Amino acid sequence: MEKIFYPDGDIEREALDPGKTSRKVRAHGGKLMLVEVFFASGGVGAEHEHPHDQATYCLAGEFRFTVGAETRTLKPGDTVFIPGGARHGTVCVAEGRLLDTFSPQREDFLKK
Repeated sequence: MEKIFYPDGDIEREALDPGKTSRKVRAHGGKLMLVEVFFASGGVGAEHEHPHDQATYCLAGEFRFTVGAETRTLKPGDTVFIPGGARHGTVCVAEGRLLDTFSPQREDFLKK
């Protein structure tokens, strides 16, 4: 049986760029994954692409987010949908957190 509950205290926070970005894989189950990403001001989510569909919800802070050739500012309550294969990235303008949802889950985010 897949894991059902994910208490915050049981989830390891992984440093991506120490002092700038880190993440917690909040939940996952094959077809869906939820990831919280923490950014210090100036933190960067480098431009990249992957085959997974992604929806990103801004929980706090301010982000300059680029998808393809379009750049917009995300503030708390804003969401961006990124289709699989689309090039995208972000720069944190004011310290904040993003909630990323992936379908299917990002196997590369799971520790073996």
